Amino acid sequence: MVLTPRGNELREPLRLALQSLEEVIGTPSAFDPKKSDRIFTIGANDNATAIVGSRLVSLTRRYGLSGIRFAFRSIDSTRLTDQLEAGDLDVALVSKAAVPNGMPARPLLDERFMMAQRKDHPRGQRPPTIREYARLEHVIVSGEGGGFRGFIDDILAQKSLTRRVAVSVQHYSVVPLLLQSTDLVCTLPMRFLSRYHDVLQALRLPFDTRPFTLHATWHARFDNDHGHQWLRQQLEESATG
Repeated sequence: MVLTPRGNELREPLRLALQSLEEVIGTPSAFDPKKSDRIFTIGANDNATAIVGSRLVSLTRRYGLSGIRFAFRSIDSTRLTDQLEAGDLDVALVSKAAVPNGMPARPLLDERFMMAQRKDHPRGQRPPTIREYARLEHVIVSGEGGGFRGFIDDILAQKSLTRRVAVSVQHYSVVPLLLQSTDLVCTLPMRFLSRYHDVLQALRLPFDTRPFTLHATWHARFDNDHGHQWLRQQLEESATG
């Protein structure tokens, strides 16, 4: 193929045009949170939404950033990678184990677990022994829905013990209502329990649980997006505030 005279004339202008286009595409647009009306979509369960999400909304309102809007959505772990890649979720708040392979992530907060029961539970107010813990009837929060086994059961199995999970729910917010009206117990994050200290009692577990760290994860193509950078910074402040 031989380049025509006209093609030769257009070669340099086309090169310059492509270079300008690359510069435009490669340069992140400016982001002013005071003027922005951007919508950020965050994947999180109800506990993470209550702990980090509520502070995020409060923080932005305190600064008068009323144009920015937030949408909090539950997470489908089977579709999380695709949702982040497509931009359906800007950020997901998940455990370290749930961060998709190859996705950037940032730790937000550390959490530990305690056993919760109603204030006037007939077993009394003392922390349970491990055998008593196993004999109690439990509520479990199953993120996928319908599960009756969790990491606690793996810990008990190592000690040749099993427990009876009587109720499985998908949302943390349902648990306090169940515990207040029954003799059921539930192993819950300490920060969650602190919101119900007037009606629930938090007790030390009779075994060590694996550490839990909540992470923010996103797709790498948003690394240099100024608005996205702002969101990640606000999430970090909200988690530590």
